[in-house]
Amino acid sequence: MNKNNSFKEEVFDEVKSESYEVTDDDVKRIVSHEKEINDKSSKLNLGRYMRFIRQIKLLLSLLKDYKNKTYTEIPWRSVALLSAAILYFVNPFDMMPDIIPILGFADDSLLFAAVFKSVQSDLEKYGKWKGVNTSNLF
Repeated sequence: MNKNNSFKEEVFDEVKSESYEVTDDDVKRIVSHEKEINDKSSKLNLGRYMRFIRQIKLLLSLLKDYKNKTYTEIPWRSVALLSAAILYFVNPFDMMPDIIPILGFADDSLLFAAVFKSVQSDLEKYGKWKGVNTSNLF
């Protein structure tokens, strides 16, 4: 296994473990901080992180619809895992601090790729319900 895969698995395992602690209050907190999360993602390099930015936008939309009970056709386990990923993204003390140029968001984007892949079918169902093409997110 190469170093990149090992790192991705380590980050994913950390977030997966954290997801068992996610509550409805965490989902509400994420939705209430949507502007700050969007502001942080808007500072990313569009060329390098476009998929990651799209993933964040879809994730925030899904969590908002879930919180408002307009979309509930997703298992709590997927909601918790996606919430843990966004909490990791906003955490300034993650495995690779975001202040490190270029590399700072590498762990975040690798994590989102792994999390999105692990709940792909749930996200595709949401995208279909929402009328959003999700094919460019995986």
